[in-house]
Amino acid sequence: MQTNESKLWEELYAAAVLESDPAKIQERIHLAQSALRDRWNTLDRIPPGQGRERQRIEDAMRTLDLITNTELRRHL
Repeated sequence: MQTNESKLWEELYAAAVLESDPAKIQERIHLAQSALRDRWNTLDRIPPGQGRERQRIEDAMRTLDLITNTELRRHL
């Protein structure tokens, strides 16, 4: 079952990954990263059983880091 919190980070993550406007991408990434951290912290406070979502969050954070590093290099 998908909660509103998991749906929120997924929507913000998708918006960041799909953003093509260089002027907007950094803000979208920051919003997604914040939602991912919030969800991660929530999952830390509940009993185990959300391992699949935790893995998806880790993957999403790595992807956003990669996009950030790529964008930064492009603008140097």
